Amino acid sequence: MRFGGICIETRDAPRLAAFYRILLRQEPKVEGNHYAFGNIAVYDPGGVAEAEGHPAWLQCFAAGLDAEYERLRREIPGLKVISPPERRPWGAYSFHLADPDGNRIAVAEAAE
Repeated sequence: MRFGGICIETRDAPRLAAFYRILLRQEPKVEGNHYAFGNIAVYDPGGVAEAEGHPAWLQCFAAGLDAEYERLRREIPGLKVISPPERRPWGAYSFHLADPDGNRIAVAEAAE
């Protein structure tokens, strides 16, 4: 078995897809209300109630973490920052944010 990807259901796929387009610096493949970014899909099947509590985290990696953090703050108005870049107790240098639906995203510094 291998992980194939994740589909985030939302009531507003265009809004959420716009967020991920900036976050991932990638144009999605669009089919109706389905936006595919490789292993991440954003989809509005209609009548969706987003999961309460948002227990899962998306994990991303970026070289130049501080510059990436500042880029996202500039390019995404009202970015929901959970925690700014900091060294975590387990050694990772990362920041945490939330997408417009409240799904949490951890961005850690990638090894050069």
